[in-house]
Amino acid sequence: MTRLMSFISVILLIAVSSASFAGEPTFPSPLPDKLRVCADPNNLPYSNKDQQGFENKIAEQLAQYFHLDVEYVWFPQRMGFIRNTLKNYSDETGRFACDLVIGVPTQFDIAATTKPYYRSSYSIIFKKDGLLGAAITQQDVAALPDTVKQSLSVAAFAPSPAVTWLRDNGFKGNTSYFRIMNGDAEDYPGKMVNRVADGEFDMLVIWGPIAGYFAKSNPDLAVISMTSEGGNVFDFPISMGVRYGERPWKKTVEMAMEANAPEIAMILNDFGVPVVEASSAPLGGDDDD
Repeated sequence: MTRLMSFISVILLIAVSSASFAGEPTFPSPLPDKLRVCADPNNLPYSNKDQQGFENKIAEQLAQYFHLDVEYVWFPQRMGFIRNTLKNYSDETGRFACDLVIGVPTQFDIAATTKPYYRSSYSIIFKKDGLLGAAITQQDVAALPDTVKQSLSVAAFAPSPAVTWLRDNGFKGNTSYFRIMNGDAEDYPGKMVNRVADGEFDMLVIWGPIAGYFAKSNPDLAVISMTSEGGNVFDFPISMGVRYGERPWKKTVEMAMEANAPEIAMILNDFGVPVVEASSAPLGGDDDD
């Protein structure tokens, strides 16, 4: 009887131990001591040093899932961003500066990309009480009388898919183009939305997450998410970025993305990010990692 009780006790101990670990996921790669995220210090709605952007919130969600603290490596998301963050190896620390970029285009050639976790599109943003107030679709904007089009002050970033659309639809002569990466670390594209709200421009074509975020806090602004037309592609998938050659880490990140998909969707919604269905033919995926 004593042996039987001892045997039962061992079986119960194994069962309890197994149950305690059953809820803990097994990751394809070892976890780092911290979730080190490469991010821009001044680029709302994505990220800033006060961690107010939606990419900051997503990073926090993933870190909570991994039971890790978040550590940021800040660098302006302009020329040299990946080189100075994700690919910046230090002999002193024996590691790279950071291991994850929360948002990159799925078709990104300088880092391996995860499966997309949202798709957004370029958007048209304007004041509701202006000449564009009745517009609901981009076709409504394109169908405006030429006299109305030429009376509008329009802004867009170049290069972008918006340039061709504006030129093809009668806005060539009255559009001011701006560089999305102008070298000024204190500047960011979201400032252009404020210039529409202030009446400096009647219409702005800009990437959807920027339009949606700033319009959400300004009820006088309307946003139209653009759909692709022929060769003009306006909607693009967004992924997370890791280093090439680190497939297990990439799979680990994708595992966390999938497990936290509802929370990530809620964060995007809270920040007004327009999430759209694909209206363009998908491009080939990134399998060379």
